[in-house]
Amino acid sequence: MEREKAIALVDVMLDHLDAGKTEWPLSLVREVAVFGSFARGAVQPKDIDLLITRDTDERWVSHFVSCLSYGRDPYSVFRQELIGRRRGCQLVFEYGDSAELSPIVLWRVGDSVETARQRLRAIPIDPTAGRAPRHAMLPEFEGLEDWIPRADREVLCNALDKGAIGLERLTLEEGSVRSRFAMEHAEDRWTPSSPLFRAGVAVLRYWEICGVNPRRGHLHGVDVDKAVTPYFAGFNLRYFRSIPRCLTEFGGKEWIEVVHPTKTRPLECLRITPRDTDVLARLDFG
Repeated sequence: MEREKAIALVDVMLDHLDAGKTEWPLSLVREVAVFGSFARGAVQPKDIDLLITRDTDERWVSHFVSCLSYGRDPYSVFRQELIGRRRGCQLVFEYGDSAELSPIVLWRVGDSVETARQRLRAIPIDPTAGRAPRHAMLPEFEGLEDWIPRADREVLCNALDKGAIGLERLTLEEGSVRSRFAMEHAEDRWTPSSPLFRAGVAVLRYWEICGVNPRRGHLHGVDVDKAVTPYFAGFNLRYFRSIPRCLTEFGGKEWIEVVHPTKTRPLECLRITPRDTDVLARLDFG
């Protein structure tokens, strides 16, 4: 996009922040910074990347836990309030070592919107600047990087480089599950309106399509039926750190990770398979 369009998007976001700064959840925002290609001076950045730093209160903790339980994005309340459905603004939260992004602070609690706008426009243009490099990226992560923390992407890249795992991207199909037992297992765990129910049924169907009895599966932390379950699946990376053990000590054949279950969007997932179990057993997934 043109740089001026990116600036206009941030102007709107700042207006929304200013208007809602006394109301939850925007009252939790304490800093907004820009990073990426725009911060580096690109004339035509693909989009504008903003790093949002926030405080925590009891309401946020309750909201966060509830969202994780139902497979929702806890940060969607911020995105809705700040940018709505506008495209071109990428909001990043909880990045860890944000210094690696070289962010430029636009606004802190106590600053005026006008001050933030001045800082935004003061970022110098560099006609030679291209897109900022993305760290720990693979084609399999494209479009999912907002939901896979960089630390976890690094772990998977390292495991792949060492030949410990195979990695591929899948989109799960929706449809009926033949096994009544497996279907009842999903119905007992989640309500039909839950994104986790949708993801669970899609995983069960995937196993059946592959010729696997879903009763031999371990679905998001629970055995569907059998004591020996070489087929594993998880959602939202909740059991990510269990992958090496499941694929080595428990003879796992595959791990299906539905990275971000939703009610309507395609169910994109990573399929992780063991290649060298000796190496995999020695790796630390964090």
